[in-house]
Formats: sequence, C-alpha cells, structure tokens
Amino acid sequence: MYRRVEFFLALIATGATGLLACSPSAARENHVGASAGGSAGSLGGSGPGGLGGLAGTGGGIDLDANSGGTTAPCPTGVEWGCKVNACTGQPKTTVKAKVYDPSGQLPLYNVAVYVPNAEVAPIADGPVCETCATPVSGQPIASALTNSSGEFVMENVPVGTGVPVVIQIGKWRRQIALSEVKACQENAFDDPELFRLPRNQSEGHLPKIGMSSGEADSLECLLRRLGVSDSEFTNPDGPGRVNIFSDKGSATSCQNGQGYPPAAPNLWGTVANLRKYDIVLMSCQGSQADGRLHLTPEKQALKDYVDGGGRVFLEHYHYSWLRGLNEDPVIESARKYPATPFPPVAVWAEPTEAGKDADNGYPSYRDYRIETGFPKGKDFADWLHNVGASPTAGTISLEDVKHPAIGVIANVSQGWIFNVQGNPAAVPYLSANTPIGVPVEQQCGRLVHTGIHVAKAAQDDTMAPFPGGCKSAALSAQEKAMAFLLFDLSSCVQNEKEPPKPPPPVF
Repeated sequence: MYRRVEFFLALIATGATGLLACSPSAARENHVGASAGGSAGSLGGSGPGGLGGLAGTGGGIDLDANSGGTTAPCPTGVEWGCKVNACTGQPKTTVKAKVYDPSGQLPLYNVAVYVPNAEVAPIADGPVCETCATPVSGQPIASALTNSSGEFVMENVPVGTGVPVVIQIGKWRRQIALSEVKACQENAFDDPELFRLPRNQSEGHLPKIGMSSGEADSLECLLRRLGVSDSEFTNPDGPGRVNIFSDKGSATSCQNGQGYPPAAPNLWGTVANLRKYDIVLMSCQGSQADGRLHLTPEKQALKDYVDGGGRVFLEHYHYSWLRGLNEDPVIESARKYPATPFPPVAVWAEPTEAGKDADNGYPSYRDYRIETGFPKGKDFADWLHNVGASPTAGTISLEDVKHPAIGVIANVSQGWIFNVQGNPAAVPYLSANTPIGVPVEQQCGRLVHTGIHVAKAAQDDTMAPFPGGCKSAALSAQEKAMAFLLFDLSSCVQNEKEPPKPPPPVF
C-alpha cells in the first residue's frame, strides 16, 4: 500500500492529468475494453527504451470503447494500469503459457512473469544483498510464477496489443510483447521461442558467470546444451557473460590450450575478483589433492563473496572450500585441508579410522530419492516427473555420482537428493543460504555442493577446448536435474520452509 500511495503522489508531483478519472481502480470500474474481444485502444507514444517502446509515454484510450462511454486520457506512467479490465460478472483476463530455458526445450520452475508499468531498470553485475522480498523493477501490474510444469497463469492482465511482459529468474531476464490480450477470457500462448530465457545479450540479460573448467566434469557444456550461445563463453577480458578459467593453469589443464587464465588467483584469489560475477561455478577437477591447494585467504574471500549475496556451485572435491579445522581431529589428520572460515555446512565423513576417508559413489546408474519434505523439494520431484526425468515422482536414476557428504546440519543446510541404495545418509546435493547463523530474513547469498557429474552421461570430452568437447544432444535425465538446480541457484534467496511467491503487483 505504501508503494502505491508513493507512486501516485509522484504522478501528482509531475503534473499528470486525469488521475482520478483514470487511476487503475477507476479504469477497472469503467470496464476498459469491456467486451471479451474488445480493443484497448491506442497504445500511446514511443515509450521508454527499456520496454522497447511498448509502455507509451503519451496518448489516451477510450475507457468505454465497447459500451458507448466517453473518452478519458490515461496519465503518463499508468498507461498499462489503465488497460486492466474489471471484468465485473465475467471471467478474469488471464494469460497462460509455459516458460522455457534458453534453448526453448526445457520448461522451467519458479520463473517470475509480470507485466511492467514502468521502464525496467538495467541489472548491475556482481552480488547484492537482496532477497525474494526485494521488489522487482518495473512496477508490476500483474504477476505470476511458473509451477512444477513450467506453466503460469497470470490474472488481471492489461488488455490490448503489444502488452509488455518480463520473464525473469534471478538475473536471467527477457522482455517480450504479447501480440494481443483479449478482455475477460483466458489468453493461452504456446510458443517456446517467445516464452524462453535469453540465449545471448541481444535477447536480454544473462547473469555474469565465472566458471572454472575441470578435468572431471563439463558444466560449460551443460550451459551450452541449455541454449546459451557460444559467443557468450569467453575469456574474462572478452565480451561474453560466461568467463572460463582453467582450474590448474598448467599446460595440460583442461581447455588451457584455449588460452583461459588460471582460476587461482584470477577468479578466486581475492573477493574483488569474485565480486565481478553473479554466480561462480566450479567444475570438478578430479583430485582430492587439488583441494588442499585452496588456502585460507582464498576461502575467506569466497565466504565474504557469498555472505554478501554471491552464489557458488561447488562440485565434488571442491568441498575442500568448506572444510578445514571444522571437523573431528581424526578426519582433520587424514584430510589436511587448510583452515576454512565457514562454519560446518555438512557432515562429510565419520570420525573413525574406517570412515575418515569415506568418499563413496557409484560410476553406474543407481536410484536416488528426492527430498520432498520442503516446498521446493516437492516441486523438484514433481518437475522431474513432468519433464520426463523421473518415471516415478520422488526418485531419479543417476550415474557417476559421488557422495562426499553423508549428512546435512539442521537449520544450516538443506539436502535435496539422497542415496537410497547402500548408505542412506549419502547426500549428493545440498544447499545453504548465507551468511550462515544469521536470521533467515538477513540471508541473501547461497552455496551448493554436489557430487553429481554430467560429462559421463553426456559423453563430453572434458580435456578438449570449448566447445569442441561438448556433445550436442538432448538433455539426459541427469542433466535436467542439474539444470533445475542451476536455475534455482540463480533465483532469489528465500526461506526454504516456505513456497516461492510471485512478485507482488504495485497496483
């Protein structure tokens, strides 16, 4: 309510006319475009560049164009708000569609879809301490979230042609225009090319991603199969949104022949380097010994990064960032990791001679259980079933999975996938909101750890320079699961015990 009052006070201050005659509530009472097939009238002037000229800056509409009413102007700044039909005694005006990944193939969960009534502001690079409670840009008139089928139904949508729509999850954002929305009825769209995230910067905004290549996995190839254009994968000094670093930096390192700089110290050597990126992805380098190369100052930089709103995806042996002088002495004497500033995030091994080196995993396919005891976990299980990755909702078959974590810590980390064969405590995917130990409403960063690999299932060549080693094929069930989790990492931070909510409309 405060933002609504503030918005209209701003209109009065700028001399907007016709406010009482054409406020959003007055427009609904006057039945804008009252008939089901009615036109919303003129779209107005050229509009701000951020919406491609769709939100006009001038002109007016006939409030009762289909019922013999009089013409009243829409004040500057509320053009689309004036085109919301009250539909009194009739069905609401709705828009229904599915939202897809950049390739247009995979429906996505928890994507915000909204109609803006103002220019959408540019997105800055680097972490910011924001949560799902932070308002989105553009003063939404109507909004919705995609469900476990990737589908949304948005109510009270403005009527007319060229209605602007924003599609956004985290810093993935694309703005589109709907050909026509008719009043007081369902407007269904079935166009994956229109309702998808951007493939490159010419189509919208992509998060800035810093990625270390690994000799044991190929997350860069997964992003490519999800539809991100090859032009977006570049050196850090290139124009692309995905900057690749070599994990070891030696002449034989994965993809170093492409000229990628070593990740240490260029990516994770300082918090300033990390803060150039919205998301940091660390592909598995395939060696526990390499984990001992991550020193305490680098671990402190990573903690400062995620505590300030950054997102990091740690694969397999990169658990070493979270370990060091925060485990049982028996385990410490075996692992010998440099001290970490992170508090305990998971239980990694048993403090016994038999269990101190436990790093169980299975190269072949096995069944795993999806944790459905929290809202997103339940939706994850349903989504996997809906996209054909899980014949039975709640389970999934995966290969080449390591289980370095054998348990999560209550009120710190959340397990998403569990082993149901052998050791039932094995947790090959877990997440934690940061800073750890502060009230949940103050947490704005996020880290995840996984033992799941994608290269084997996709038959990628992890030693070949990008993109030559990447296979072009349909996503496997394993990759679909990883795609869900990667986009979830991108999304706004919230209390995991609560279901996601769409951005609240300003009007």
